[in-house]
Amino acid sequence: MTDHDPSDKNIPGHEPETTDSPLAAWSALRHWPALGAIAGLCFFGLLASMYDEFYREFGITSADVGMSYSDTLTRSWGFIITVAASLALGVTATLFVCKLILKCNDQRDRRIDQLPGWAYFIALCIIFGILIIAGLIGEHFMQNAGERGADVRAVDALRVKGLMFFDVRAQPVTEIVAVTEPPTVIPVRGLTFLGNNDRSFVLYCKADKRILKISMERFTLRTSTPRSQGKQEGRDCGKRAAMNP
Repeated sequence: MTDHDPSDKNIPGHEPETTDSPLAAWSALRHWPALGAIAGLCFFGLLASMYDEFYREFGITSADVGMSYSDTLTRSWGFIITVAASLALGVTATLFVCKLILKCNDQRDRRIDQLPGWAYFIALCIIFGILIIAGLIGEHFMQNAGERGADVRAVDALRVKGLMFFDVRAQPVTEIVAVTEPPTVIPVRGLTFLGNNDRSFVLYCKADKRILKISMERFTLRTSTPRSQGKQEGRDCGKRAAMNP
């Protein structure tokens, strides 16, 4: 008598094990940790470059307004979730389509981890294709937002369906008051507030295209929102507002 291996797929009546759940697609990718790390680093670099694209219009970087690497991530959590969900759906759909195509060709049902190398190559292309599309969309928004801010027009954070995509702000300054007795009001025409750094307000002056800093301890300022802003024109704001702490 000959013993048969129960796993032998040639035994009559024995059907090969198949797994059609989406979780099987990701279990098949368990040998891709290095690829995932590379894709994650590429995405983080892409996100950082988007923020720098915005601040480049003012001649600075995101670090000049106190933004750290962790801030870059937390201020774009909605964008990260959206891209991650797109990657998950895109890769899963791609592998299952390849699985169905192969089944139609040779009438053989394969598990996800039994797909040929070209199927995973297509999935890899999908991953980087989604990252490229996300990068182009982000760069376009950041560039336009930076140009509006440099033109002393209000820029607010981009939210989509309640998700925070990009938290960049450029708010025209409507009032700067020195904390003195009596309070001294400083001219603000042509100034845009970009953020805080080193206990200072970081401002951009449209007239001479320079960055100004004023002490957060010695001055208070008020800015306008995109809804309340009116058109602002101004000159000669540099010398009057350049009061460094």
